Amino acid sequence: MVRLHSFSYRRQNPCMFPEACDICTPERRFMLPAHKKQHDDAKHGNCSASFYDYSMLTPCYVVSDVSSTRPSTHSHLSDNYRSTVFRNDREMLPPSSPLYSVLRSSLDKFVRDELEPDTEYNASCGAVVDRLCKFMQNNFPAELRPSQIIKGGSLGKGTAVKGKSDADLVVFLANRKIDSIQALQNYMETVLDGMKTYLHDGECIIDGKTRHAVKVSVSCHIGHSIDVDILPSVNILDKYSKKKIYQMMTDKSEADQSFFSAALVPLQMQFVSQRPTKLKSLIRLVKYWRKTSFNESTGNKRLPTSYPLEVITISQWLKECGRGNFDLRKGFYNVLKALVNYRDLAYVCEDNYESSDVKSSLKRSWHVMDPANPFNNLMERCDCWEEVKSIAEICLAKPLLNDLRGDVGWI
Repeated sequence: MVRLHSFSYRRQNPCMFPEACDICTPERRFMLPAHKKQHDDAKHGNCSASFYDYSMLTPCYVVSDVSSTRPSTHSHLSDNYRSTVFRNDREMLPPSSPLYSVLRSSLDKFVRDELEPDTEYNASCGAVVDRLCKFMQNNFPAELRPSQIIKGGSLGKGTAVKGKSDADLVVFLANRKIDSIQALQNYMETVLDGMKTYLHDGECIIDGKTRHAVKVSVSCHIGHSIDVDILPSVNILDKYSKKKIYQMMTDKSEADQSFFSAALVPLQMQFVSQRPTKLKSLIRLVKYWRKTSFNESTGNKRLPTSYPLEVITISQWLKECGRGNFDLRKGFYNVLKALVNYRDLAYVCEDNYESSDVKSSLKRSWHVMDPANPFNNLMERCDCWEEVKSIAEICLAKPLLNDLRGDVGWI
């Protein structure tokens, strides 16, 4: 069991848990309306309409009109917008982030009170993830049993935003038949189906399955759940040098290269988790801006996910500051400015490979390369950078940042 009152128990006792989510399958039930609201906001967001139709944008209205629109939240799973509004009231306007009303003098307090998880929250989420890991170690059959589990995601990296956390659990398999990435490819479908069955028996909520992961939810606080991606993999970092691994990836297709991604998660973890506390606060602020500035449903558009934004934030800090103590507001300004000028981004982290290693994989001049993977341009995870640019411009024009211009530095 990974929660105090499982959703199975709640479904069996509807009188104790009268509030029901009409979206989740299987049904999730809650004791109080406030608990259901927490779930709805964290899991589904409060906007059910589709993503804006950018073809209906017109240049005849000013950006300041946007500030009166209703707020919305955004889920962490979604991967264009000009600085104008829509032709008529039937078209949906971009949501007004709570950041738009934050004053310059209150930013630190806002981050501390609204974004940074407290000790109790972290301990509760960590305990739930630990119990899930123990469940897999003790209840999976031999062919699925983990030899090691790496805890990634925002919880593992220390960048979780209060009330919304996720975890990536990379399960290095003990199965001797699966001792290479090629063997993993051959058995992946069978492994994922087997994990899905046993996790369901453990009363995890199964949210779906991708080519590389089983997606589950586990209950943490009452009314709050953690999204967990469980990724079976092979511990090749202990078996080969990084140079050898990248050589193995060189001549493979993108689809084949993707099977190496989970095995490289420890390198992603090192890149983010080692950063100073204040930089992690800035990352939370950028992620919160992303979550609250775009609508819940994006249609076919892919917004940048958390990891590209983390790397962009860190890359700007390394380039322009590199100090543990800096002005949080100026840091936020500089990250948004970088998103506005996204076509100028050209970042390669050389912790694990050389800049020369990425040239053959680039499809465009602007790029932010995954510090763990020289073949993965993180900018390609988003196909609406012009719209991200415009939303960033809106935020830059709000009271929190509108006195900053040009190169203001970070200190």
